[in-house]
Amino acid sequence: MIFYFSGTGNSLMAAKALAREEERIVDMASARKEQAYRYVLKGERIGFVFPVYCYTIPSLVLDFVRRLEAEDVGYAFAVVTCGGGIGGTSAFLAKELKKKGIALSYATPLLMPDNAVFYYAIKPQAEIEALLEGAKKKLESIKEELEKEEVKPARGAFAKALYPMYRLLSKTEAFFVTDVCVHCGLCARNCPEGAIRMTEGKPVWQKPICVKCAACINRCPVAAIEYGKGTQKRGRYVNPILKGGDKA
Repeated sequence: MIFYFSGTGNSLMAAKALAREEERIVDMASARKEQAYRYVLKGERIGFVFPVYCYTIPSLVLDFVRRLEAEDVGYAFAVVTCGGGIGGTSAFLAKELKKKGIALSYATPLLMPDNAVFYYAIKPQAEIEALLEGAKKKLESIKEELEKEEVKPARGAFAKALYPMYRLLSKTEAFFVTDVCVHCGLCARNCPEGAIRMTEGKPVWQKPICVKCAACINRCPVAAIEYGKGTQKRGRYVNPILKGGDKA
């Protein structure tokens, strides 16, 4: 069983690539909405695939893991997607899983195109395509290692210490929508936190803090959503797996 969280499709792509035939893939955002935290694995392996945010664990993932009740867990692994590095994110996850009686045997970063348009420009399309090709090759080797149940300990530190800073950076007050909005409501439907409601046909961020997954700003079909002044001249990024119609 693989648990994943994805805002713009990178971790969904990774989870699907790593899954065995007929292995269940569970969206942590959907499971959290449904309060589905209890799983009996009967010795089955368990995987966690998610992005790193500000060198720490996304709040939604951390909340899910802390509520998780998994029985009879076999081999446990984590793949953390990133645009650069993951710091001590996997070690933070390992400590949280240990509290649940789960030993994380394997943890690795996976370099992919970054979606953090809040902070810097999205890479040119040629670089994005090269990164995706590199990720596909890396996923093949990761899958082989997982099939052998190799041990790759989680490493690093400070991810837990960085978590409060990440939450401070997750305020929604800088989001706004421009006049090119077509009132489709996709941003509200894609928000894993339910932080957006449609009011008079336009999105309103009703929660002061969100997970900062960038789904709303990147997946808007007309680029009508901005975050402060910095995003107005920047491109957007969505993994091709979502452009094909899949749901994150």
